[in-house]
Amino acid sequence: MTMFVRCHDATGIGRAARRVALAGLIALAAAAPATGQTSTVHCALNVVPPPSAPPVTTAEICATIATLADDSLEGRRAGTEAADRAARWVASRFDEIGLEPLGGDGDYLLPFTFPAALLRDPHASPDAGAGSEAMLASANVAGLVRGTDPALSDQAVVIGAHYDHLGWGGMGSLAPGEHAIHNGADDNASGVAGVIELAEWFAAHPQPRTLVFAAFGAEELGNIGSSAWGKDPPWPLEQTLAMINLDMVGRLREKLDVQGTGTSAAWPALLDSLVADPAAPEIARVPDGFGPSDHASFYGQKIPVLAFFTGAHEQYHRPSDDLETIDAEGEVRVLELAARVIEAVADGREIPYSEAPVTQRRAVAFRVGLGVIPDYGYADGGLLLASVRPDGAAAAAGLQAGDVIVKLAGRDVADVYAYTEILAGLDAGVPVEAVVRRGEESFTTRITPAER
Repeated sequence: MTMFVRCHDATGIGRAARRVALAGLIALAAAAPATGQTSTVHCALNVVPPPSAPPVTTAEICATIATLADDSLEGRRAGTEAADRAARWVASRFDEIGLEPLGGDGDYLLPFTFPAALLRDPHASPDAGAGSEAMLASANVAGLVRGTDPALSDQAVVIGAHYDHLGWGGMGSLAPGEHAIHNGADDNASGVAGVIELAEWFAAHPQPRTLVFAAFGAEELGNIGSSAWGKDPPWPLEQTLAMINLDMVGRLREKLDVQGTGTSAAWPALLDSLVADPAAPEIARVPDGFGPSDHASFYGQKIPVLAFFTGAHEQYHRPSDDLETIDAEGEVRVLELAARVIEAVADGREIPYSEAPVTQRRAVAFRVGLGVIPDYGYADGGLLLASVRPDGAAAAAGLQAGDVIVKLAGRDVADVYAYTEILAGLDAGVPVEAVVRRGEESFTTRITPAER
């Protein structure tokens, strides 16, 4: 592993200027091939925050993730004092950038409450138990860059990411029984880092429409913060043109998943024009506006959405989702594309709402699991396994990462949503047949779901 100093320039951000990034420097670790070609740049431990500057840089991305994914914030579980500290830190960054606060009395914090029952049952209604049992407090964090065109500045684009994670594990963790801090570097310190970088850029380069930057609380409990936003919007929903969501954008590999591409007739042509740039990442398009993140709350309000996601991985919802796994240069590429999308949406063009194909029809409660993480961007039929837990039911049945489950319990698995519907009806300890595709071959095996 070679230690060297590296910064990234602002190529692609705004396309208005190229700048040398940062007066301060930060050490990044990377494996440098002998050919001199650029390789993945991972964030190093013990980073020191550099001076802030408008260009999006690997240095600033790493510094932000290092702060949010530090053990001192104990995994940022919603309803804890540690999560509150994370929210206040994000608010302090918005203040440093110079965003206009969206909260009352000039505050960036937008408080909300949720029932403590959600910490035990993520499928409980956010309103369940209100007034009858203990309520916990959290907050969204929001600020804006006012639009420059008087005729357009009352219309806004929301750019958001959730800042909470799983605390010390327990509910939601894929490391059952392990009491350890789940720092959530990718999920979703990476998304918050992206929001902060974009806020910093656009504060220096305001657009015709207003840009609202938000960090949502309690997403891991069921999009609670973004749902609270919809119930008491700090910016009118009828004047919210679109929502751009960043959730897990720190591990770019072959493709970037872009979800919500069917929620506006404007999206396909816009994305086509942007990904034609050879520097842009290849994208996998998912039309549905509903999905397991905060953009679903906005799509439910009939607002067009796009959600950026670099894919599931073996560290997802485990204590090993830490700083050194982040591909900082990959995130820069994601943010360059996101910035160009934001500029296009903010320039005055029409972004009409469209009802996308519905693939997630209802929330389902899972009593059992197979010990797998799906590839949510896979769209070629079946459930592609991004990773398989070594001690899980799927591993015991001989499955491995890269396999595609095409049939489970006698039912076709068309996609991840069909899989969740099937999984909700299975019982722990009762074996079921699975038809699995591995490369060009297919085989049948028996899987015994385990209790969650």
